[in-house]
Amino acid sequence: MRIAILGALCSLALSAQSISLSQLELNTNQPEKTLAELWGAAAQNPKSAEARVNVSFALLSLNRLQQAEWAARESLELDPANSRAQFVLGWTLARQYHYTAEALYCLHRAARTYPEAHLGAADVLAHQGSTVEARSEVEAYLATGGTEHRRIAESWLKLLAN
Repeated sequence: MRIAILGALCSLALSAQSISLSQLELNTNQPEKTLAELWGAAAQNPKSAEARVNVSFALLSLNRLQQAEWAARESLELDPANSRAQFVLGWTLARQYHYTAEALYCLHRAARTYPEAHLGAADVLAHQGSTVEARSEVEAYLATGGTEHRRIAESWLKLLAN
């Protein structure tokens, strides 16, 4: 039963593109150019956590997960309280199948600002075998009033009820 739930959750996994934070718009025709511009901004502002997290998000959107993780970690070194960097790091770890306490910690911290982090936390918890806690995270997402991933969240609730 647990394997069926995990398989279903994996098939419903959110892609990096579906979690756009709308603070960063990538030029879909030339994403590398946009990434190069973001790297340039980060180089010009070496102590800017926000510049690093912008790079990290762009890398996540391009599915360059190890590099996204590295840039998010750099951002958190500069500003440990940066919720956007927490979100990107937690999501990136989960996308790399690193369903760890660190991923869960980052997603929990980010959930105060980014409701989608609850869904990432639910994914991590489900893969850890904690289906009751995973269900609580999905319910927490729905309680925020988020609508972008409501259908997916409701599907997850049905799967986690069994």
